[in-house]
Amino acid sequence: MAINRITHVTVFVEDQQKALDWYIDKLGFEVVMDNSDVVPNLRWLTVSPAGNPDTQVVLYKAHSAEEKSRVGTNLMTVLRTDDCEAEAKLLRAKGVEIVDPPSTVPWGISCIIKDLYGNPYDLVGPQ
Repeated sequence: MAINRITHVTVFVEDQQKALDWYIDKLGFEVVMDNSDVVPNLRWLTVSPAGNPDTQVVLYKAHSAEEKSRVGTNLMTVLRTDDCEAEAKLLRAKGVEIVDPPSTVPWGISCIIKDLYGNPYDLVGPQ
């Protein structure tokens, strides 16, 4: 038996609709699942990069005090792009916070952005 992929990454959010709007409007992600029928009082909401539903971000509404303390504290997640510099310019124009502008690194061109709650993302493209 072998683990062969990551399917979901959970991001704790204060407001699922605001988070959904941000990931769609800013990053161009698509809704994969938006279902309130699976578990009572739980909206199962996932998004993914356009055309890549195999890797989903769960936009999970924080309910408990422990969950609320986790909003904005995710570890760095890496997002792949074909052109980091052009994508960073587009994201900046959309109001996305650019923490570190595009720069050349050993693995390509990298730019650090943050989502609406402060979670960091490393946007990486080829040189």
